[in-house]
Amino acid sequence: MLLHQALALGLAAWPAIVSAAIFPSDTKVKMLDSNGFKKAMKSNMTSVVAFVAPWCGHCQRMAPEYSKAAEALQPMVPLYAVDCDQDSNKRLCSEQGVQGFPTVKLFPRGSQSKPVSYDSGQRTAESFFYWASRNIPHGVKRLDKVADVTAWANEHVAKPCAVLLNSGKEIPLMWKTLGNKYKDHITFSILQDKSGKSAVKLGVEEKPDRTSKVLVYPAGSSDFVRFDGK
Repeated sequence: MLLHQALALGLAAWPAIVSAAIFPSDTKVKMLDSNGFKKAMKSNMTSVVAFVAPWCGHCQRMAPEYSKAAEALQPMVPLYAVDCDQDSNKRLCSEQGVQGFPTVKLFPRGSQSKPVSYDSGQRTAESFFYWASRNIPHGVKRLDKVADVTAWANEHVAKPCAVLLNSGKEIPLMWKTLGNKYKDHITFSILQDKSGKSAVKLGVEEKPDRTSKVLVYPAGSSDFVRFDGK
């Protein structure tokens, strides 16, 4: 079932990683050649690509921070790198408008949308992390109250719906990622449930607790089932 496969994405592992000389040996950054870049761009997931050159001092200083960001963002937002010093990659780097190093771009949905250039002078793991998180085109609907959950589900009966009850104020990275990757097939929303009382009102729990919960409305149904992670 597509919906259950989508919700299980957060537990999935990415394939083996190949690193370049400027990145730490245990990096989660995957080096791409032209063919690898084309393959990565076929995905509708948000990804980040750093166009680098091994001799570039700025690239060398950025590499450890970029690797830390890759560790924090995996497997939700893959971070890649392209060695523009290799002859086989020079055409790709030219096509991407690379005029200096490092050039870092975020691709919201692969080749389906225009890339976003990283223009901050701060090349830290934290700045890369929050920049990537903010630019995921997730389409997740924020709901204000319990009554909105049923109304929202009834408005979107043509597709499966998934609502996250979460105590936090921000939309979790995993939920943004799922909302982006599967938005053509599943409708996503979130309701902040600080104390767990909303879950009780919806009949999910008998007593309030602050753990996150995912409610799934199958297509054509106004009744939810609680997603159990399988």
